[in-house]
Amino acid sequence: MPTSQRQLRSFAAIDFETATAKRASACALGLVIVDSGHIVNERSWLIRPPDNEYDSFNTSVHGISAANTKNATSFGQVWGEAAAIAQDRLLVAHNAAFDISVLRHSAAYHNYTTPEVSYLCTYRLAKSRWPNLYSYKLPNICKKLEIEGLKHHDPLSDAKAAAKVLLAMCEQDECEIEDLCKGLGYKTGLLSADRYAPFSNAARQASHSLQSSPRISEIEPTVDEIDPDGPLFGKRVAFTGTLKSMTRQTACQVTINSGGKPSTSVSKRTDYLVVGMTDFAKVGTDGMSSKMQNAVQLTNSGAMIEIIDENDFLRLAASETLASL
Repeated sequence: MPTSQRQLRSFAAIDFETATAKRASACALGLVIVDSGHIVNERSWLIRPPDNEYDSFNTSVHGISAANTKNATSFGQVWGEAAAIAQDRLLVAHNAAFDISVLRHSAAYHNYTTPEVSYLCTYRLAKSRWPNLYSYKLPNICKKLEIEGLKHHDPLSDAKAAAKVLLAMCEQDECEIEDLCKGLGYKTGLLSADRYAPFSNAARQASHSLQSSPRISEIEPTVDEIDPDGPLFGKRVAFTGTLKSMTRQTACQVTINSGGKPSTSVSKRTDYLVVGMTDFAKVGTDGMSSKMQNAVQLTNSGAMIEIIDENDFLRLAASETLASL
């Protein structure tokens, strides 16, 4: 992205809504263009999701249903129009981990090659800028910054609010976007046809291919708000065996979205060990994996480790966390 646009506070704020828990189910997009610190253009589109299929939960959140998108255009056409308007501007979203994931998965589903884009996340910036807030959900950040008129989960309203949040942060700190990110320890994320680098703390920034799985330390929350009263909040969770309903990576994402801390090993600080199906060719004669053996030994020594199965784990995870995947 040209440096001049970044210095002049020019960017494109976006917000996707989805029809189901699948990331490839984009059903609406809001786009707001900001040049030199002023909103100069705004657009919104309805998108026909795959098979025009909706989950009732998603419809209850944003109010969009199959009837609304029955005759809507496909993702490829909509994003093609949006990309032509945004040009090479920096993309901005509140909880960009979600919106960029929707963009990635929708593009892959529709065999659409997205132009290379840089992006940042106002959720992450706000969390670093004000570390003691109880929630970083868009309505709460708007309230803190006295931004009015938000209709949450209306894609155009959310995109406009994200734009105003970024501008307000720059105004408060009297700096440009690039300086704001650097000051909080972030580098812009990157998405192209064959590369993906998340918007994250610069010290931990690592670019990896779209086919590779991120390390646990690179997995970011994909929900607007994490319930501090949830049963997994602040808990360390380890996994052993094969889970039936999700991959290990997805289980780590569920843990993080619930405020927990997934771990690749078991220690006395572990709160839960989730046990999936065991491959008896890989375990000892007692049928226990090394993690299970370690958990039992630590528990016998006084550690407070609770060994649970996959169904118990799903009950502990917040329902909205599971629906967001």
